[in-house]
Parts: sequence; C-alpha cells; structure tokens
Amino acid sequence: MTRDIAARRHRAILDDLDRLESVTVEELARSLEVSRETIRRDLKVLSADGRLSIVHGGAIRNERSEASFASRRSVNREGKERIASLAASMLGDGMTILLDSGTTTEAVARALARSDRKRLVVHTTSLENARLVSRLPGARVFLIGGEFDRNEDATSGSEALRAIARLSADLSFVSVGGVDMEGRLTDYNRAGAAIRGALLHAAEQGFLMADSSKFGLVLPSRIEGEERCAALLVDRLPPETIGAKLAENRVRVLAG
Repeated sequence: MTRDIAARRHRAILDDLDRLESVTVEELARSLEVSRETIRRDLKVLSADGRLSIVHGGAIRNERSEASFASRRSVNREGKERIASLAASMLGDGMTILLDSGTTTEAVARALARSDRKRLVVHTTSLENARLVSRLPGARVFLIGGEFDRNEDATSGSEALRAIARLSADLSFVSVGGVDMEGRLTDYNRAGAAIRGALLHAAEQGFLMADSSKFGLVLPSRIEGEERCAALLVDRLPPETIGAKLAENRVRVLAG
C-alpha cells in the first residue's frame, strides 16, 4: 500500500512537470498534502531514475530516453510473439489496418508476413513494417509521411499526424511504452504518444499492445483515447493491482 501511495505521488509530480516544466518542494508538499521531507525523498527517487533534475528548492523535468530499437527487440521476444499471434488472428482478408513503429507492432507485421491473409491494405509509420507486410499476396502498403525518426526507423511529427487524421481503417495495432500502477497507458515522449493516440482514433477498433515487461513502468506522456481502445493485448495478465485499475479505467484486457 505504501509503495502504491508513493507511486501515485511520483505520477502526480511528473504530471505537474509535464504542465509546468518546473516545480518547487513547497508547492508539491502543499498540493499533495505531505511533508517537505517526503517530497524531497520522492524527488531523489525520481532523480535517480533519470526522470527529473533536482534544483535549488525544487526540480525540473528530464525527458526519459528510450533504449535503441535494436536492443528493445530482444526484450521479452516470446511475449511479443504471443501478442502478435493474437493480433493476426483478428484479421480477415481485405481489411484495412494501421500499424505504429513499436517492437511489438513489428512482431505483428512479421506474423502477418508469415500468414495467409490476402488483399490487406496497410498504413504504417514504420519502414520495416512496410517491408514486411509488402510480402503478403495482393497487399497494398502505404508509408505514412512525416519527419523521419532515426531511432524508431519511422515517421513522426505534425505531418504524420495530419496524414493519419485523413485515414479510416478497420483495425489499428499500437504499442505502448508502459502501463503504470494506475493503469495508465503511456509513452516516452509527447510526440510518440500523439502518433499512437491518432492511430488509435483513426480505426473502427483500435488495439493497444503491451508485453509484460511494460507493467508498472512509469513514463511521462499519456496516450489519449483509452475510451476508444477496444482492448489492451498482453502476453500475460497484469498484476492484480494494475488489472484492477485497468478495469476501473474501462480498458478490456486480452491475453495471448
């Protein structure tokens, strides 16, 4: 329980920094109704995790950087493949789908490339996903334009958001960076969260995906549109605390 309370304070501190870019110990102690000593301890924990920098009287925000795409591919590979098999099983011939650029979504693209699906129309921000799904018989593959992100090997930014806003699809499959203790679905930065939220909204049914390594991970930017999420696809059910919060947030969970 104590750990959960601390996690909620940490989330509140990071939310404040998202809005304000800097906070003071005095302001945080007053808004969270705890002592200044408690806030200083919280700031030290978040600073050690690289989430913020402590300055005189308070803190400023650090962007948490994501590991390279190549290194992320090897994390819980089997779990991502289970999620990918579940996602691929939802697709029928001739459907239009949207894919983002996460490693779990790449696993979906690989699963599709091995499948017998025909005449799929696929829009994706990812160069590798475009290459993979182009192997399918009769597939039409469209790369969503925008600024090129070298770390993701994908497009992003305002041009990509405008392109996504013009799309309409049957299904979208979108990876998330983390599922925190409050059941919030998050990403490493605002740009990534915006792209993922837009892809979710552009489909009749949008599916978010998180392998079990993402459970409990606190990240700065929330992915908007949980109310439009048909389900969160996972490789195994989350811990009871997170599962209860997801249910509270009306997010249905499907395990592969």
